[in-house]
Amino acid sequence: MSKTLTFEEQFASWIYNSILSWGIDENSANWVKATVLSVILIIVVIILDWISRKVLLSTVKKYSKKVDQPILIQLVEKKTFKFLAHLIPLIFAYISLPVVLNGFETFVDPIKKFLALVMLLAIYFFIQSVLKVVKSVLMQVEALKDKPVAAFVQVGSIITTIIVILSAITVFTDQSILSLLTALGAMSAVLLLVFKDTLSGLAASIRISTYDMLRNGDWIEFSKFGADGTVIDINLATVRIQNFDMTHTTIPTSAFVSDSFKNWRGMQESDGRRIIRSISISLGSVKFASDELLHKLISDPLLNKYIKEKMDEIKDYNENIAIPNGLTVRRLTNLGLLRQYIKAYLENRPEVNTNLTLIVRQLAPNEKGVPLQVYCFLKEKTWVIFEGIQSDIFDHIISVVSDFDLEIYENPSNRTFAHLKLN
Repeated sequence: MSKTLTFEEQFASWIYNSILSWGIDENSANWVKATVLSVILIIVVIILDWISRKVLLSTVKKYSKKVDQPILIQLVEKKTFKFLAHLIPLIFAYISLPVVLNGFETFVDPIKKFLALVMLLAIYFFIQSVLKVVKSVLMQVEALKDKPVAAFVQVGSIITTIIVILSAITVFTDQSILSLLTALGAMSAVLLLVFKDTLSGLAASIRISTYDMLRNGDWIEFSKFGADGTVIDINLATVRIQNFDMTHTTIPTSAFVSDSFKNWRGMQESDGRRIIRSISISLGSVKFASDELLHKLISDPLLNKYIKEKMDEIKDYNENIAIPNGLTVRRLTNLGLLRQYIKAYLENRPEVNTNLTLIVRQLAPNEKGVPLQVYCFLKEKTWVIFEGIQSDIFDHIISVVSDFDLEIYENPSNRTFAHLKLN
């Protein structure tokens, strides 16, 4: 470095002597010398910047092809190292400045501070670019796709920004970072107020990741914010959801640890997706099964075995326990037969997972009749296919109700009143 400075000083002295030989006075010669050297320095810096970028980028590109590292390849494609290449001419200018501006020391310190700030910005943009690449690469890793990578990268970005700002203040004020940190400690209450949302989001992101509450790709329902869709981005401040109507909802990250929401991931990872739906049977149509109805239904493969076994059981009961011709005599009901039929029908459908709970039950009767509820799980969990299978099942159930001499309850309609008027 000393040789470089000696050469610069000799070159500056030669320029100065050449100007004096033109008959220019010493004061004017100093100004002309400083101007000429400044122009030369700017040209050298531009050339040096171009050379350093070409050499550094080509060298790193060749090396990335040999090692085949995804992060390094992305850094090369994004030309991230160009920010580091800018440091070489800036450092050269910083070192050369005292020689170029010899005799004008009052300008040296402000320009040096400006160059130091530009170097800090180059380092800052390099680190930010590296963080973006790291985020992009990590989010493509299968094991990390469901993790809040963006939130942790944002934390790194915020920390980098704070350090660069403190360093810039140190450069311009000539104070140590420790003294600045001491001053910041005294302002901690103000800082906590300013960064309240950021700190809250950071704490929420850590809890979400630690307890595995939310992942990218999860289907969630958050009724408070009107969200019902897939999580597409989790960052420090917000979580973005793409709803099923293709709209986007943005929710504060902290809301996921302070409010209640539904995550359908458990269903997606389970062996089935639940059907829980009822049809209301008119109470007036519920009755004991007639001999004609039993004769018709016993020929059905799904009810044949059940009816035979049940009739034998009822016969034994009535002969040994029931009072002859009394109300305690047991008989099959059309509603009970329908329940058994639906259960057998579901058990024989290949789409139904019979290893999970399967129930066909009555709910408490109400003013709309007696609800008959189907509770089972389908093997198919994809929404569109699931809804199609569920509809097919209930198309069949609704259609078969009349075969059991039962009626489905529905509120009177215009058609009902028109029929009454005609009669």
